[in-house]
Amino acid sequence: MNRNFSLSESSPSEDSDNGPDLPSGPPAFLDRAALPGVVGDLIGKILPHTEAGEVALLVNLLCAFGSITGRNRFTLAGRPHYPNLFAVLCGSTGKGRKGTSWNAFKPILETIDERWFQDCIGSGLTSGEGLIYHVRDDATDKKGERIPGVSDKRLLVIEEEFATVIKRMKGQTNSLSDILRQAWDGNDLRSMTKNSPDRATAPHISIVAHSTKAECSELLTSTDCNNGFANRFNWIYSERSKFLPDGGMIPFHDCQAETAALIAAAQKATFGAETEIPLSTSALDVWRPIYRDLSEGNPGLFGAVTGRAEAQVRRVALTYSLILGEDETSVTSLNAALALWRYSEASARWLFGTPFNHPDADKIYLALRKRPDGMTRTEINATVFANHADKTRLEGALQILQKAGAAYPTREKTAGADREIWRLTGTAK
Repeated sequence: MNRNFSLSESSPSEDSDNGPDLPSGPPAFLDRAALPGVVGDLIGKILPHTEAGEVALLVNLLCAFGSITGRNRFTLAGRPHYPNLFAVLCGSTGKGRKGTSWNAFKPILETIDERWFQDCIGSGLTSGEGLIYHVRDDATDKKGERIPGVSDKRLLVIEEEFATVIKRMKGQTNSLSDILRQAWDGNDLRSMTKNSPDRATAPHISIVAHSTKAECSELLTSTDCNNGFANRFNWIYSERSKFLPDGGMIPFHDCQAETAALIAAAQKATFGAETEIPLSTSALDVWRPIYRDLSEGNPGLFGAVTGRAEAQVRRVALTYSLILGEDETSVTSLNAALALWRYSEASARWLFGTPFNHPDADKIYLALRKRPDGMTRTEINATVFANHADKTRLEGALQILQKAGAAYPTREKTAGADREIWRLTGTAK
């Protein structure tokens, strides 16, 4: 059985003056370089028969295959990196057929590794202690008797309600964010909670989560982005590819050659001792010139969530190499990873490239840029929200701006009651 555990469009700104603008929209297409060899062949056969998006199919395949192969192969990028990938499939709405993209591969994945398919897939992240429990080591009770742990440390988490996970992370005593960061790093896991003695040695945890743009904007804080939690994920824009009112029947009988190739690749990747998959000489010639650009980063929340670009590219390139049965990462696999990263980066810019990652605060900020003399709350409500924002909504957005040090209120005396004027920091009074 699967581990069904309880892990207990914005528009561009018309401004031309200095300051950040809102991004124009999500990425328009996925570069064909991201679909080499058997990867493109298999997805090409499945795509016409599902409403799932092409990039969602790709991400599910990469994450699943990287989970199947475990920690037997690694790449060196400052330290060993394994093919355990974290990804969030994110659409404009909740109807992007993100779950459909996972279901499209189930029969093939079960054929590749039945034990993994039955025992190493779960959902329901609630706490760090819960996650550790499902990849825990053997332990000894107070009587000295052995408590069996989990022998297979591979775990693929399919989390269809990522917003719920983020909400749970906000609890003061919830260790989930910290444990997930350690899990991506491949570190041994142990919670510091007094009553949770479980440990997990050499875990191999992968995640495919689903969310929407609105949920990301409302729930992910600057703390989540800046503490290294968000940048361990590849953020992937995904929408429905087509409408199939009569349903679709995926021709798995036509995918036998691709399935056989994946079986052979998985067997090769899991055979023998733990082994490095280095970049080939030709791939190094591609990697070295782009490394600086990947490492330099970008400002703001967008920069924070894309701050592990070089590590993410190397991990994804490793996964492509394993799928293609390579002993060294080829230029083809590296270019595939770079193509997917460019798509992920564009997705992150769409999700987090707004000034404050909050739709109301962003709109007020852009409106205040046009009014250096400031605006009252009444004027803000009329100009930005057509008088449809209630007091709580308006106060919440203004507090985001004030806490970020971007705007501030002053009180001005008038013949009647004092007026509260909001201005951007650095504008003349």
